[in-house]
This record gives sequence, C-alpha cells and structure tokens, in this order.
Amino acid sequence: MVTRIQQPQAPGSVATEARVLGHQKQNVSLAQEHEALAQEHEALAQEQALREEKKAKTQTRAEQSSEDGKDSNSNVHELRIATVGNVDSGKSTLIGILTGGELDDGRGKARAKIFARRHEAESGRTSTISQHIVGVNGDGKLVHSNTHKGKGVNLTTAAKYKAWREVMAQSKSVISFVDLAGHEKYLKTTIGGLTGTFPDYACLVIGSNMGITKMTKEHLGVVLALKIPFFVVLTKIDICPENVLKRTRQKLFKILKSRYAKKQPFLVKNLGDVQTCVKNLSSKITPIFTLSAVTGEGIKELENYISNLKPRQVWDSKAQNVEFTIEETFNVTGVGVVVSGNVTRGRLVANSRLLLGPFSDGGFKTVLGKTLQRKRCPVSVCNAGEGCAVALRLLKSKDTLKRSDVRKGMVLLDPTSEPISTMSFEADVLVLHHPTTIKENYQAVIHCGNVRQTAKMVRIAEKNKKGKDGEEIKTENLNTPKD
Repeated sequence: MVTRIQQPQAPGSVATEARVLGHQKQNVSLAQEHEALAQEHEALAQEQALREEKKAKTQTRAEQSSEDGKDSNSNVHELRIATVGNVDSGKSTLIGILTGGELDDGRGKARAKIFARRHEAESGRTSTISQHIVGVNGDGKLVHSNTHKGKGVNLTTAAKYKAWREVMAQSKSVISFVDLAGHEKYLKTTIGGLTGTFPDYACLVIGSNMGITKMTKEHLGVVLALKIPFFVVLTKIDICPENVLKRTRQKLFKILKSRYAKKQPFLVKNLGDVQTCVKNLSSKITPIFTLSAVTGEGIKELENYISNLKPRQVWDSKAQNVEFTIEETFNVTGVGVVVSGNVTRGRLVANSRLLLGPFSDGGFKTVLGKTLQRKRCPVSVCNAGEGCAVALRLLKSKDTLKRSDVRKGMVLLDPTSEPISTMSFEADVLVLHHPTTIKENYQAVIHCGNVRQTAKMVRIAEKNKKGKDGEEIKTENLNTPKD
C-alpha cells in the first residue's frame, strides 16, 4: 500500500492564485460593462438619428406648407369695408357677429372679441383703428374661424394667428372690416381711417332707437366728400319701438334724398331685394338693412350682400416703382422693427432694398424689407391694393433702426424713384361747413392718406376761374416734410 503525502502549499502561491481569479472576475465585469455601454450608445445613436430624420421631415413639410401658403394667399383678393356711425350704435358688435359667426348675447359678447385695447373693453367704446377679416368661399358663403367659436374673449396671439390663417386657407376672397371710432373726440381718428385704409365701401351704422344724431351726419358728410360708396345698417330693431323705428327711417330717407347727398334709399326686406342692389351697385341706390344682433333678424340679407361685393378701386400692380404707405409700427423681439400698411403701387417683394422716409431732415435711408406677412400669413409678394407687414433692417451694420425713428405716414419706395420731400403745397379747398372765418395764417389738420399733419394757410387766392365754390390756397407744414 502506497500512501501519497500531499505537501502543503506556500502561503504566497495561494495569494497569487486568488489575485488571478480576482483579476479574471474583474475583467469579465468590465467587459460586460463595456458591452452594456456600447449597446446604450448604439441605442442613443439610433434614437438621435430617428429624431433628426423626424425633424427633417417636419421642416420639409413646414417649408412646403409655407410655400403653398405663400402661393395661395397671394391669390386671395381683398375687399375693405369701413364702418362709421355714432357712438353706441353697434358698429363693433356688427363686425363681431359678421366675423365670428355667432350672435350677440345682448351684453357685449360679440364686440368684446374684437376690441384691440383694454380700455375699449372696459368702456365698450372703440377709440382706435382695427381691422378684422371674414372669408368668402367659392360658393359665396362667409368663412368664419372655429378658433373664436365657444371660446372666451381673451384670445392669445397664437390663437389669433391661427384664426386668421384658417380663414385665409379656406377662402377665395377676404373681406376686411375697418372698425372706426364713433365718439366726437375721436373724429380725427375716424377721418384718418377713412383716408388711410383706402376702403372700397363704407357701412353707416345707425342705432334705430337713437335716431339720426350729429355724429351720424358728420360721418355721412365725410363719406360723401371722399366719394366712398356706402350702405346703411339700422341696428337694435329688437328693442326699438315701431313708431321710433319708423321715424328714424323717415328722417334717414329725407337726408339721403336731399340735394347734398342725392341718393336713392332702398329698403332691403328679402334676398330678392339684395340681388336688386347688387345689380345696381354703380347707380345712386343706397341699400338700407334693418337687423338685430341678438335675434339674428336681417343678418342673412346683409351677409349675402357683402359676399357679392367686388373691390371698387383699381390699383397699378404692374408699375415698376413700388410704393408702400406705413400705418403702424411695432418692435418684435428677435425680429426688430416691423411696419404695417398698404401697397399703393407696384409689387412689394420680400428681401428687397427700399427707401424709408422722409425723416425730419427730409432725407431717405436705404433699408432691407426682410419678410412679409399678409393677414398674419407669410407671403413672398404683396401686390398693389393689399395690406401687409414688413420687417425692416438698415443695410449698414453700424446703424440701428429704432421704432421711434419710424412714424405713421412715412413711405417705403423703390431705390430708383429718387423721391423729393416738401414743406408746402397748393390745393383747391371746398368748405362744406365751418363756424368761423377761414383766412390767411389759419391752421388746419391735413388728412392725406396715412398722413395727418397740422398746416398753416399762407396764401388764399381769389375764387377759381371755373366759377365753382372754392378757394385756391397754399399751405405750409408746421412739423416735418412730407413726400
């Protein structure tokens, strides 16, 4: 029998073997960690690739949508209707129900959606010039935005943009309502709106329970002097007694038939009468509508009438020299100075060089019209007779353009037009009614397009040779030169 005697191992060899085993286990765990990290990095890379692919597709769709929007919005024709009338006659409420597609509740729900200022919402009276749109589709029906329906009165800026873009996308043509002030102290603002927004038609709104007031006659006189075709809307017939409505209607007929107005009033009672008025737009017939914003009586006839109206003014879109009149100025974060107004001649193209002025010294500065928006939709071209907003930037990098440098009444012109500003001009004046004597050094406010400027009459000539009532005068601006 052989017995094997196992020799004891040295302590050092045991420790070495333990360290080797420990290193092997550590290497295995490190390899597993590296493999897990590699898989995680691969998953992140795939996720990033998918995200970039999705972003690229979204951007492509947005660019295509923007280009399609530019092309479609450029083909949408615009009709402007200015609303005038005495304070509290229901002008803003009428625009609210026509553009919103919902009736009023009798407590100011419709008008609250279109007020542009907080104090207007608090007082219920318009004091500024604001524009609101409603579309007309191929069937002649009005197109309203679903954003306003069933919503509160305080819409965000994004919601307003969405509402206007919905209307523009679904419409063949668009009607822009110009909401003007009715109070006597805002008469200059109303006159500026009638001369500066270039309306095709005017809507004279009369509260049937209030009758013909002083400001009603004043607004009617301005519309007649500017030779703007108009129609009349008698509102609030649901709360007006029959005898008061009859008296208001008789007085209105008398004024329209007078030798000053020389119009033929026509009371619209049904859709057949609407077609009669549409066929005789060029005649002296003045349609008169009676309606209620609460019950909806007479709304259908008015909507049918305005949807059949066509733009009255003829604009020169083929002119080489573009002319853009500035109405409002804004300072947009991340964009800079933005001006809004109307193209009165030629075609305004995005990313084009323009002359801005005249400034206080009578000069002009070269600017770049970066981007255009028409009715809150991006466009590449804006034709004569259309309103839009333009983002401006000075060409010289050292110079900065501030909002305070740009005023209402300034213009954007083609660089090749070589404009000349002036401090005086001659004009023929016809005085309709004035309580005091007009003589030399008399100061008056001149309204010419978007320009509202105080001027002094330095010379009054004799009666003109044609024998008509009027005087030839020479005036001087008291502030800044005009183009």
